[in-house]
Amino acid sequence: MEIIDNHPVGEGMGRGIVWRHFFGVGDDSEEDMSANEDDWLNDLQSIKDDDPDVTELAGNGHDNYIENMTDEGWEQLGRDISNNTHLTGLHLNEGALNDRKISFFFRGLTSSGTIEYMHLVENELSAAGVRSMVPFVQNVSNLTNLELDDNNIQSEGFN
Repeated sequence: MEIIDNHPVGEGMGRGIVWRHFFGVGDDSEEDMSANEDDWLNDLQSIKDDDPDVTELAGNGHDNYIENMTDEGWEQLGRDISNNTHLTGLHLNEGALNDRKISFFFRGLTSSGTIEYMHLVENELSAAGVRSMVPFVQNVSNLTNLELDDNNIQSEGFN
């Protein structure tokens, strides 16, 4: 049995098992997670494992598994993306993020050598949430597209 981040990954268990503790599911049983949740967890694990076949991550706030991510989970996702050498695109839309979640996400995501675009559209971000992105934006040279359309960002928050 392999141990990743002090969580066992054994035969018959999905690769996303390591991420389950960030979602508030009752236990590690398969019936706790839907197929979409398993796909999301597998994607998260692939990002952590730096899988060259995973170049984008997409999710939206209408999905319970994104809504239920803990603050620690958002921070861990940011760290995993920082360490990933293949991820080029990120789509977290439609209520996936708010100011609290994005602040934890960008505590972990401080740099990236590969992220070219981030679509953070239709979330609940204000100027305070966008400010938490500043260290990341200052440390990336390959980011060519940052979409923040349809959020609650107002100019007076940047004065």
